[in-house]
Amino acid sequence: MAKQLQIESYPALAPGEKSDLLHSVQRALLVLSLVAEHPQGLTAREISNALGINISTCYHILNTLVASGYLDRQPHNQVYLLGPQIPFLNNAFVQSLASQEVVPPLEDTMWPTGLLAPSLVGRLRSLMYRLTEQTQEPSYLACWRYGEIVLQAIVEAPQAAKVTKLYVGYRGQAHCHALGKVLLAYSDPVLVEKYLDVHPLTPFGPNTIVQRSRFVDELNDIVRQGYSIDNEEFATDTCCIATPIFAPQGHVVAALAISFTPDVLARRAEWLITQVIRAANHARAELRLSHVYQL
Repeated sequence: MAKQLQIESYPALAPGEKSDLLHSVQRALLVLSLVAEHPQGLTAREISNALGINISTCYHILNTLVASGYLDRQPHNQVYLLGPQIPFLNNAFVQSLASQEVVPPLEDTMWPTGLLAPSLVGRLRSLMYRLTEQTQEPSYLACWRYGEIVLQAIVEAPQAAKVTKLYVGYRGQAHCHALGKVLLAYSDPVLVEKYLDVHPLTPFGPNTIVQRSRFVDELNDIVRQGYSIDNEEFATDTCCIATPIFAPQGHVVAALAISFTPDVLARRAEWLITQVIRAANHARAELRLSHVYQL
């Protein structure tokens, strides 16, 4: 029996929604994103059914992506996997993150600028490795970039399952993961209101907070306790603890987190919270000593 794919994050394209968009390109990008979420590979029929694309059109898209190196086709089982061109794009993107200064858009000065020097992630990466080594869980670093909360670095833990939806450069809805909730909690309330106007509180995991008043209460609780917890709000069977990283001047410049399963949260919550807070305090000391963060 063919497996049934549940693809909630890939709605069918709305015809005529925007006249300046090429739907063929949109479909190709949806195919790439879908295949990326299924490392074991997908058949053309599975992709066609999941995205609601005619099978003939689907084959045209797949053949084009294979010819361009963005997908690869396994001849023995006819499944499609990401191709050799993807690492090139990823490497170029990571290099661009490292080389660009974080500056505010000129037309919108209300967003927190951060003004993070390019060496910030490099300075804190060793700290992330120590946190992952101590907890045996993956660690993450995120900050504001141009009005979005962007994942800047990941350190995987060999024994822990990967959160496949997260990657360096991820800038999805921040309300449903611990990193985003921390950065929103320590932001100006006017900014938070504007962010939520643009990013509705849509459900992602089984426990996503979707009521605006409740979410604002959650942000206030985060500031009072000094950390945030994502308890299956982003994805099923995934939890996360995040804490703010303060600049020497006293404002938040980034968020640090680890992810784990719900059973780990139930058994080790207090200890894990202590480890993440301690690592964030070390990060603040590192910024003070290295003068990476400057106004």
